[in-house]
Amino acid sequence: MVILFSKRKSKIEEEIIEILLKYGGDYITDKKTIITDSKFTFVSKYKCSEITLKKGIAVFCDDTDKFEKQELPQNMIGICEENNKTALELFKKNSISVITCGMNSKNTVTLSSLNDNTLLTSLQRTVTDSKGTDITPSEFKVKLNKKYNPFAVMSCVAVLLINGIMPTEF
Repeated sequence: MVILFSKRKSKIEEEIIEILLKYGGDYITDKKTIITDSKFTFVSKYKCSEITLKKGIAVFCDDTDKFEKQELPQNMIGICEENNKTALELFKKNSISVITCGMNSKNTVTLSSLNDNTLLTSLQRTVTDSKGTDITPSEFKVKLNKKYNPFAVMSCVAVLLINGIMPTEF
């Protein structure tokens, strides 16, 4: 289960939804449900709510303090931008493993290069996917069909890798 925490109608959230639907994600929100290939499920949350999952991925699309009191199960993986202080503090408080996305080598997922048609995303350290398989540091070439926000791309690469899916085209 992937949970997108965001402001309602966030452009980044919309881009993440678009990309994840292309990869067979089933999407559930308070207003609609889209079933595709059922490779994984993702939901959008726009306010704090109780979450009781055995495992999952929490993606913070925006730096918003409305989630500062959100409780998360310890067995989740957190994904956020390197400068999202609210998410980083929340992950620390809940003892959540974090995948940061950004443009420097301190981040787990970075963009190595970007042009109009392709980008090279780099996984800087080993992460473990949902089946327990280690994914070692490497680069992933992704074909782009349109221009996306860099964080939307990096967070989707992380979500897909954790779900055992190789990102190739957005």
